[in-house]
Amino acid sequence: MITNLSERIREARKHLGLSASEAANLAGLTRKSWERYELDKNEPKASSLAVLVDKGIDASWLLTGRGSMLRSEVRDQVRVIDADLIRMILEEIESYRSQNNRTWGISEAARVIVLSYEMLQAERDRGIEPSPRNLNLLLQAANL
Repeated sequence: MITNLSERIREARKHLGLSASEAANLAGLTRKSWERYELDKNEPKASSLAVLVDKGIDASWLLTGRGSMLRSEVRDQVRVIDADLIRMILEEIESYRSQNNRTWGISEAARVIVLSYEMLQAERDRGIEPSPRNLNLLLQAANL
């Protein structure tokens, strides 16, 4: 049973038929850096996770382990994950972390991503276009 992010990264890469070297190349990393993600030695950057999402891996599954691994399977379900919204969240979190010199664990990051997605999706449901500014306010409030 896959229980953590590093295992899901490895499983997703293998499912996509990518070697560690190929995945690293797509993410602009060395093979060793990618392998450290899969061995849970380093926390992955948002841009590295986005490579898997761009190839069809469901972002929610990748971060939390819940739901289906593949986006195409999720489309058949009632709720569809918005890849552009996930990308915006990952980019904003990465920017916030680098600007504020913050690090946190994988579980904390996953929780923030899921909460951010739910907040921005609720705004969209109310007719408010999701914006990085609202997400940045959430990150500041969470004091991450």
